[in-house]
Amino acid sequence: MSKKSTTSKKVRNKASIAILITAALLMLLISGIQQYFSRKQIRIDLENKAEMELVVKALSAKHALEDVELALRNRRWEFEQVLPYPDSLFAVTRRFVEQNPNFDGCCIAMLPDYYPEKGRLFEPYTVRRGEVIETYQLGSEEHDYSKNIYFTISVEKDSSFWSEPYLDDNPNVTLITYTFPVYDVSGRIAGVVGVDLESEWLGNMLNARHMFPSSYDILISGEGKLICGPKESGNSHQLAKETVDMINDSTLQRHVSSSGNSTLLSFIDKEDGSNGSVFYSSPKSLKPWRIAVVNYDDEVFEPLLKMSWRNLFLTLAGLLILAFIIQRSARNISKLQQATLEREHIDSELNIARKIQMDMLPKVDEIAMRDDCNVVGSLDPAKMVGGDLYDHFIRDEKLFFCIGDVSGKGVPAALVMAVIHTLFRSISAHETNPARIMQALNETTCQRNEQNMFVTFFIGVLDLPTGRLRFSNAGHDLPFAISKTFRSIQAKPNLPLGVMDDMIYDAQEMTLSPNETLFLFTDGLTEAKNESHEQFGTKRLESILRKSVEDKSITPDFLIHEMKQKVAEFVDGAEQSDDLTLLAIQYTPKEKPVVFRDTLLIINKVSEITKLNAFVKSATATLNLENGLANKIKLAIEEAATNVIEYAYPRGTEGDIYVTIEADQERIRFILTDSGAEFDPTAVSKADTTLTVDERPIGGLGILLVRNLMDSINYERIEGKNILRLEKIYR
Repeated sequence: MSKKSTTSKKVRNKASIAILITAALLMLLISGIQQYFSRKQIRIDLENKAEMELVVKALSAKHALEDVELALRNRRWEFEQVLPYPDSLFAVTRRFVEQNPNFDGCCIAMLPDYYPEKGRLFEPYTVRRGEVIETYQLGSEEHDYSKNIYFTISVEKDSSFWSEPYLDDNPNVTLITYTFPVYDVSGRIAGVVGVDLESEWLGNMLNARHMFPSSYDILISGEGKLICGPKESGNSHQLAKETVDMINDSTLQRHVSSSGNSTLLSFIDKEDGSNGSVFYSSPKSLKPWRIAVVNYDDEVFEPLLKMSWRNLFLTLAGLLILAFIIQRSARNISKLQQATLEREHIDSELNIARKIQMDMLPKVDEIAMRDDCNVVGSLDPAKMVGGDLYDHFIRDEKLFFCIGDVSGKGVPAALVMAVIHTLFRSISAHETNPARIMQALNETTCQRNEQNMFVTFFIGVLDLPTGRLRFSNAGHDLPFAISKTFRSIQAKPNLPLGVMDDMIYDAQEMTLSPNETLFLFTDGLTEAKNESHEQFGTKRLESILRKSVEDKSITPDFLIHEMKQKVAEFVDGAEQSDDLTLLAIQYTPKEKPVVFRDTLLIINKVSEITKLNAFVKSATATLNLENGLANKIKLAIEEAATNVIEYAYPRGTEGDIYVTIEADQERIRFILTDSGAEFDPTAVSKADTTLTVDERPIGGLGILLVRNLMDSINYERIEGKNILRLEKIYR
């Protein structure tokens, strides 16, 4: 080897090492920047989520306390009716406790010497001790209730009052008491009625659901005492007390959130040294109480930590790949070696492109858990990449699906396919009309279409609760509907996408019967060729469908497998001439026995909300739903109904709104029907809670709240009526 060659090799080696070091430093810099901004964004998201949780939990607590107040006020008349008969007060307090299992005790403390024959202090009291309910006269010189703050404030201010939390010696639980005065026939205060609540009940309701596994919520009284938190056992309760101490400690550093709606306090856990944060606020609905949510950084930033390790691994892998490529490049000196390297590079990119194209297809597990539809698709490109596509996904109880065929083959068709696929997902995220989706796709496809490529396309939107199918066709092969027989769906052909930018597409409609199957395909099926250049044809396709109907084998899995097998047998090893794409959808609604159904008619007035709340409360009580879940449902239905009341009918006109509640053994459904203006709340873009109040556009938060509180939301416009379905799993 010559001295010149040796020197050149050393130069190349040094250059290779320099490139690797530069790439490593650049990747580390990019990773550091990415981690910094990711951590910052996670903090912003945490703040938004925490404030939303504070709002929701505050509303839940408010409704729970209002239910207590309402229950007691509704029985005021019973206490006042028996005031002339002091011994009857024992029975009234006992009956009240028996009828309200969430209440720990009830008393009526009479003004001193109100009943001279009963002594100076007379306080009939009923308490629940486990399964036993005891009633006795509590007032005595040892227990002088007339000096208690709950009694003095209720009497002096002639108003209701929530006490600070206090510890009941027997059975050693934390209680809060709600009191209000009662009056005799002359209108003067005769005494104070109070109801005791075990704070653990309120704490369990607040902590039924969290953002993270170790998160918890607490309520703090106006005097800075812990009202309720996690279950009063183990570390969680001790942590709640420590959280209250931190909030009350004025020496600790804290700052107001960017929205100004809460205060943030960071801490280090004394037990294990882990970091955490406390968001707390004083909502108007709970003043003077405060509500707080506690999160731990290791759970908040866990996804970022995993991503960092994954990025580190990918960085190392990337450096190894880069070193390999550099080494290979250095060895490929001759033109032949360079050409080979380029070919390998092209093949590698095509493999990646094929993988990317396959990864864009919907995954089986996206709807595998559904029991009301069964979807199976298959795509076999003729080359490494192809121009066929199919997609399906479920949004708001609607199955959106499409199938398409881009003119041409190979990389150009694959690029157009990727754009169409992405646009379909993007547009369908806020639009349910297949014709409008098709219109938007066509307008975009026509822009800068210098290669004059076009796409045959079929879009369907299947409403899963009703089986209503709306579809629009853009020059694609007609699909088949298969049940007891099979038929071609006579969709209007229209022009393919990319031909005319002012093309108006039609939306058609039909209703699928239970277990009916749709079979869609591209022309790669009917135009598949054997060695003799004979095409598979429509007759063979219909023959297979006819045999499937006769054998009662019309499930998507069977149809796709059978069709591909018959095509493979027909072509008998001949080279595939076109992409082959198949999509089968079976509608399989499950009829579950209805255990409850009731309907309420209201008009578009805000005052009707009271009637609606009573209706919903009665239904949830009949179904024996726990209070936390019932309150969430009531809040969601109130929000949805208010939206209909305010916007469905023209201002100044009166319109009917039907609210139907029906439930099976697992789910409860609320169906709101009105004849007002068409409005699809599921198409409203989600509110950007990262914006300030001044920057945020009107609307969206109500729908966001309904989505968070309910498990599913569905809208349909049928025969001039808006039908909004809300569903919640309650068992």
